[in-house]
Amino acid sequence: MQARDIMTTNVVSISPSVSVRHAVTTMLQNHVSGLPVVDDHGRICGMVTEGDLLLRREVRFSPRPARAPESISEIDLERYIGSNGWCVADVMSQDVIVARPDSEVSDIAESLQVHRIKRLPIVDDERLVGIVSRRDILSVIAEAPTALLPRGDEAITLAVRTRLRSDLGLTPQKVQVSVLNGQVTVGGQVESELKRRAVKVLVEGLGGIAGYKDCLLVSPVRSQD
Repeated sequence: MQARDIMTTNVVSISPSVSVRHAVTTMLQNHVSGLPVVDDHGRICGMVTEGDLLLRREVRFSPRPARAPESISEIDLERYIGSNGWCVADVMSQDVIVARPDSEVSDIAESLQVHRIKRLPIVDDERLVGIVSRRDILSVIAEAPTALLPRGDEAITLAVRTRLRSDLGLTPQKVQVSVLNGQVTVGGQVESELKRRAVKVLVEGLGGIAGYKDCLLVSPVRSQD
């Protein structure tokens, strides 16, 4: 699945030259927590989000104490501009992470997680064509079809063994899988309780099984002194 399959194309954006107050009003009216900032040619040049506006002077009810000139750093100046600037260009984040319409949704989801951001603008030929948010990713999860296992105990056994090997690196020599009337039993030894839980999650996540019986033993690997 690609970005073009889930992105919102009717994107609410804003110009870098408008006021911060107008940007806030636009976010509130459209129930969004961030806006792409685009120039007159439709090219994205920044993002303004709720996080960029939390330290605004409008929410500070008492003035900051005066500071000696030599103690004011470049970071302090950047924060001052972001807190007191009149227009969106003063408060927006300029280092914008973007994706293309043919970017894989899994890659976009990873970018959202790694960079701790809530949305990713989608650009084509440097122009904003859509946006993918965390909510769009959640919709993919909610609408994903359940992968059903093939019918028959032998077929289920083979499918479970294959997934244990590919997902967790567990071979039939290490863990044994048996299926009776659709109920999956897994025995053998694993190195940790975490791996035991991972096996449980794997099996229970397979559609079409009648149940899961955990016969695994946890046998931690001892370090060799």
